[in-house]
Amino acid sequence: MVINHTGTVDERIAAIAQRVLAGEPLDRDEARELCRVEGDDLYDLFFWANKIRIRHVGRQVKFCSILAAKVGACSEDCGYCSQSKHFQTDVTPTKLSVEDMQAASDEAMKNGASSFGIVNSGRGPTERELDWLEPFFKKTAEEGSIRPCATLGELTADQAERLKSMGVLRVNHNLETSRRHFGNVVTTHTYDDRVRTLKVAKAAGLSLCSGGIFGMGEQWEDRLDIAFELRDIGVDVVPINFLNAIQGTPMYGKQPDLAPMQALKIIAIFRFILPDRELKIAGGREKILRDMQSWIFFAGGSSFLIGNYLTTFGREPGDDLQMLRDLGLPYLTFDEVEHEATAPATPVRIEVNAEGGVALPVLGGA
Repeated sequence: MVINHTGTVDERIAAIAQRVLAGEPLDRDEARELCRVEGDDLYDLFFWANKIRIRHVGRQVKFCSILAAKVGACSEDCGYCSQSKHFQTDVTPTKLSVEDMQAASDEAMKNGASSFGIVNSGRGPTERELDWLEPFFKKTAEEGSIRPCATLGELTADQAERLKSMGVLRVNHNLETSRRHFGNVVTTHTYDDRVRTLKVAKAAGLSLCSGGIFGMGEQWEDRLDIAFELRDIGVDVVPINFLNAIQGTPMYGKQPDLAPMQALKIIAIFRFILPDRELKIAGGREKILRDMQSWIFFAGGSSFLIGNYLTTFGREPGDDLQMLRDLGLPYLTFDEVEHEATAPATPVRIEVNAEGGVALPVLGGA
């Protein structure tokens, strides 16, 4: 959108926002208009994205934690992933115990997370792997203190039903990028394979968490494709990840990092397209946004990942809780109780699992 001094750009953003605030869905041409917004007009885009967030989602923030329970040796060749057996990275295959999972889940609850996800490498789970995970999921579901989530790759209808019977409430399976760009990122499975898993999980009555990774060489049309596809599928939570290219993966050194304002612009446009969904700002937040991490809410984000990622570190949970406190934003736990953000009573130090470089939260001082 051409920036001028007549106020036309500001008025057009406001007009589109008013329609979204009134409950009217954004169409593709309007989304393209917003993609052309640049310069100082981005602040207007963020302003209205924030208004849409408050109207359709509320001021309260949610956050979740994840744990890599099975790491490395993955058969797939996703170009951004350090766990693929096709690439030479520092990740060593490893597998955690049910006790490890429970300890990490307990820590996530102490930090205020509403959801806790177990993430496994691989194209999809085997029945033996589901047997291994079942005690953890059943116990977590029975306790009812945090939402049990699973990121296990492709699922069959029977596997989705089994996860549901274990007490899993939500499945994460990201589209990652658009259909047209997908082959530039992954070749060992298809975009339709990912869509099929989402539909299978939804049919089983599982909540859907699905989003993408941005900064992988995609264009704005690709980003719009993802947003509109997710809207059509009816996902509940949309993770917005920014590429943090790991040495040894094909994408390392190939793409310039997204500028912070462009990353925030992606969040804002997704909020216009998906006004009532939970937009979760996840991987790459610390690296890409740097000092502008607190702007994720002003740009329309409503949740984030707290703690570590799969094979890389996040920032200390206390820093994120302090960010919420400084912004005056409350957060919601799984029981839908609103809390004022405070730093954890017990400092959290980060320890690296010597077997595979897997980051695990551990209680104790620095």
